[in-house]
Amino acid sequence: MSKTMILAIGGAGCNMAETIMRVANAHWVKEATYLFADSDMERLSELGKKGFETLNLLRDSDSFPTDKLKGVEKLYILAGFGGVTGSKFAEIAAKSAKSDGVGNVALIVTLPFVFEGTGKMAKASEALKSLTDIPVKVLNNEDLTERYPDLNFINAFEYSDKEALNAMESGLI
Repeated sequence: MSKTMILAIGGAGCNMAETIMRVANAHWVKEATYLFADSDMERLSELGKKGFETLNLLRDSDSFPTDKLKGVEKLYILAGFGGVTGSKFAEIAAKSAKSDGVGNVALIVTLPFVFEGTGKMAKASEALKSLTDIPVKVLNNEDLTERYPDLNFINAFEYSDKEALNAMESGLI
């Protein structure tokens, strides 16, 4: 098992991790252990069929099972804020990992695009307020529209996923 794990939480986190696996150049990113965690059983089943290790998160739970984190020295948690699973479990997973002895834990979270609605942005803002004592890289998806003139509804999330990879490769932890 690699000493570096990339934990993808929720739909956005899982999408980020799949893109990162496909486009990463850094050896350590390609060789990291990937764990896909979601409360969507259909999505987890699809990921499991592709050969990925998965973890079912129970929506009504306030804990994160850390048994799959044994031996991990660096943990990158990928999540989108604004939905249910990532907004809730990213912080829970990070704090559980730290208390179980994972030395380096960092969150990479995305904030919704404007077209995703004000409800998602409000939920994302609330989730951000609760983050303390954990390195976090916040990627505001709406900022991408200024930097990438060819960004559109179809490719927007792929750009966002690549920004998450850039944050990981920049040495967040």
